Amino acid sequence: MENIKKTLKQQAYDYIKHKIKVCAYLPGEAIHELRIAEETGIGRTPVREALLSLKEENLVEIRPRKGTFAPLITEEGINEMYQIRRLLEPVIAVRYKHNFEKSQLLDYDFLFKNLDISNDEKYYNLDIEFHQYIADAAKNPALSEFYQKMMFTQYRIGAYNSICGTAKKEHYYSEHHAIILALLEEDDKKIEETCMYHISRSHIISLQTLRSDI
Repeated sequence: MENIKKTLKQQAYDYIKHKIKVCAYLPGEAIHELRIAEETGIGRTPVREALLSLKEENLVEIRPRKGTFAPLITEEGINEMYQIRRLLEPVIAVRYKHNFEKSQLLDYDFLFKNLDISNDEKYYNLDIEFHQYIADAAKNPALSEFYQKMMFTQYRIGAYNSICGTAKKEHYYSEHHAIILALLEEDDKKIEETCMYHISRSHIISLQTLRSDI
């Protein structure tokens, strides 16, 4: 019975977390326990337990006597995340450039070039996977785990940009291609420049989205 209970809680957890990630729950939107139970066929107790677990990870906000809400996307949060990305990604990419497999880089280039950018979920899955690949080049499990958590936020911000119509995905192949080409050539200056340009451009778009929504 305990194993079944845990399984139902995990199912509810995965369902809610995915909806938060893709902004099916918009920032600040109320998340209704009963509605989730009805949508999933999972009892309210496992749903409630899943929400408590998500609260511990700061992925939902529970306000006493008001309800449960998807976390807001704030300018401060955006700035903090992109600051971290600027500090880490170019340095990792340059320092560990020999850890990138050229065949894997070419595979990513092919995927970005041929991706249907109108499919938000496929696009952002690939985008996040590629940037996680850069972080993983350091071969530091703690860093990889930290980056994975941060990339959840990045995915959510990208999805929100897309919903608001401010995402500029048509330019992202050229930006990723430039990073990949620099890594293939093992050119330190180009690696740093292309990573910084891509991160900075994404940062600006994310801030513009937030301000256009005010």
